[in-house]
Amino acid sequence: MESSSGIVIKRPPGIIAGLTAAWAIFGLFLALDQEMGLEPGALFQMVGIGFGIDTSYAVYIGFLLYMITAVIIGIIYSGISMRIKVLHINSVLKGVGTGILAGIIVWGVLFLPINYVIMQPTLQKILVESNPSTSLYAMTKKLIELSNTIFWGSLSLHIIFGGVMGFCARLAIAETSIIHD
Repeated sequence: MESSSGIVIKRPPGIIAGLTAAWAIFGLFLALDQEMGLEPGALFQMVGIGFGIDTSYAVYIGFLLYMITAVIIGIIYSGISMRIKVLHINSVLKGVGTGILAGIIVWGVLFLPINYVIMQPTLQKILVESNPSTSLYAMTKKLIELSNTIFWGSLSLHIIFGGVMGFCARLAIAETSIIHD
């Protein structure tokens, strides 16, 4: 909807959807850290460490990678849903449904390979190479012990992320805003 007397603002639905969904489940990551007996940000820290970042910066880099990934997922999801007619988000229910489907696909295509190809070998390496009296060793050992819980918990988080992303994508594409003079 365009108006000659107003400024048309197009909201980038993929970016909005990805960022909003990422922030929506951010608190769940911190709650999971606490529930598993880990320091806040431990899961982000392990992602950073898994990608070769020094432990002092790993939590920040892990969080940054998480946010960037969420935006990329949102952009891809929105792009696909706009180009494939059957996936076009024409209702909140369809947005949530296709978002959940996208979350499950991302879990299978992105999380599982990263977990088994990068994270698990990194955790095993840390366990072998680090001093057993360090907090990094304790956290690593706990994460290995909780790998089954993390496996299923990550699926749940991806489903929630996808649902929120689909909902937000629907809101973002529902109507272009017009600012009148």
